[in-house]
Amino acid sequence: MTVSIQTNPDLRLNTQASPRILIVRLSAVGDVVHALPALNALRAAMPQAHIGWAVHPGASNLLEGHPQIDELIIVPRQVFGWKGLAGLSGLRKLLRGSSGWDWAVDFQGLTKSGVAAWLSGAPRRVGFAGNASRELNTLFMTDRIAPQSPGVISMNMELLKPIGISKHAAKAVLSYTADDMEIVESWARKYGIINERFLVIDPFAGWQSKLWEQANWIDMTREAGKKFGLRVLVIHGPGEVMKAEQIAQRIRAAGTDAMVAPSTTLRQLAALLREHAACVVAGDTGPMHMAAALGVPTVALFGPSDSRRNAPAFDGAMFVALQDFSQPCAGSFARHCRYHPPGKCMASLSPDQVIDALESLISAAATNIP
Repeated sequence: MTVSIQTNPDLRLNTQASPRILIVRLSAVGDVVHALPALNALRAAMPQAHIGWAVHPGASNLLEGHPQIDELIIVPRQVFGWKGLAGLSGLRKLLRGSSGWDWAVDFQGLTKSGVAAWLSGAPRRVGFAGNASRELNTLFMTDRIAPQSPGVISMNMELLKPIGISKHAAKAVLSYTADDMEIVESWARKYGIINERFLVIDPFAGWQSKLWEQANWIDMTREAGKKFGLRVLVIHGPGEVMKAEQIAQRIRAAGTDAMVAPSTTLRQLAALLREHAACVVAGDTGPMHMAAALGVPTVALFGPSDSRRNAPAFDGAMFVALQDFSQPCAGSFARHCRYHPPGKCMASLSPDQVIDALESLISAAATNIP
């Protein structure tokens, strides 16, 4: 069992005069993106603070080398399982480091994230109160905040109040390296699309209940191709490339040119979206939240999750959230829906609704061009 810790050598801090603050948001990608505005607020309000982040491997690449983070602690998922209990002593040692922490802020609100905050040794541990705190999390917190906002990004910002930060812009900084950009540019050079921007779609999701039927993707991209003159770029995660190829083939057969994005890390995906996305259509997934945080016009499709809570309401975001609240599973956050078969939770969202949302976003983006 290994737990790795990374230190950013580019930041030189006076640790005697600077607070040491550990962010705990272990997963998932979209939720990590939701916590980035709180990181930005901490760094802006306390430029000399020493800020760490504890995260699971799945989302860690998004934070590696981040200019606002001094330490990245990568926590294997299995360390919290019954077989991993012996690894908790090692996790405790690495979480505490050589100097320890003054604060731990838990944006996850689960038992395991509470345990991580407690093992960090921080004397002040801030977490959610009430329904926003789940399982046994509240037992590990010294400061409990009952959020007043329904939106998760604003809820996260409220956790900074005990540290003295009551208001700040909800800006999310996504970073990538020159090497990440070179990989994206190499792909673009290979296909002769250096300056091309696409209608980017992410037809995949970790939950079956978050899937939009493939026929809807085909119909939507066909109409979008006619209306906006954009080619389609299908992005995908690990193990999804063959499915992405199949969808791209169906889109082409329906009359709209489409290609499949290269396999990327999360940072490379951020670079790809910034450079090649004219607009994005996706479900409530990590790539959707990344796109919105980057300022890309984004149509977000919601089914069993809740757009009132999970909408990508970052400062500078241009998005339309589509959700049918008449559906019995809306807002239930059910991974396996008791009311609909797989892929049917968003069946009432039509391709025409997405086209109308895209049209409004593309028009708004055009008026904002300097």
